[in-house]
Amino acid sequence: MLISVPAFRRCMLLALMLAALIALADGVARHELQRATSEMAYAVAGAQVADASDE
Repeated sequence: MLISVPAFRRCMLLALMLAALIALADGVARHELQRATSEMAYAVAGAQVADASDE
């Protein structure tokens, strides 16, 4: 059984939109993870400086 051209195009467009949404979510997650790790590194460095100044 063959699929009609409009249905095939609709399915391909849906697949492309799904792939784009997944790529966007991955980019957002990577950005948030990078931001969180840099904030943690900054907090750890600040704590080390505070400990060093206490001694």
